[in-house]
Amino acid sequence: KKVFVTNDNIKNYLFEILRKLHATSIKPDVVVGLVRGGCVPANFVSQFYDIPCFMINKDTKQLDFTQYNNVLVIDDINDTGKALTVTDFMLLGHRNNIKYAALISNEGSSFNVDYCGKLINKIQDPCWIVFPWENWWQLVPEEVYC
Repeated sequence: KKVFVTNDNIKNYLFEILRKLHATSIKPDVVVGLVRGGCVPANFVSQFYDIPCFMINKDTKQLDFTQYNNVLVIDDINDTGKALTVTDFMLLGHRNNIKYAALISNEGSSFNVDYCGKLINKIQDPCWIVFPWENWWQLVPEEVYC
């Protein structure tokens, strides 16, 4: 079963993450998005806090966030935990204050994020989450195509 996340859902998930960050008095001074799903939420958080934004993927070789005190790593979904586990391993030498966030987090994931916008349980409700950036072109009017 596919579950389609709307732009309003994204906004609400981000608001929830920001509320949780504020409640813990943690203000990131850099945000790191995981390519590809984390690009949009990372940009939004970066714009909100007016802080630098970097994108990384599993092939990123050079990471240096040591000049930052509070690093926020964000992805669209923490499904199995594999992507965030790889990222956490990549950041081992940069153990300032690194926090992890996901718009949606699966309770059955092997990785626990610090902040999420929505918690789901894919064992109870197996579904495939579809984010707006994964199919936006399907909404492009036909006259746009040449």
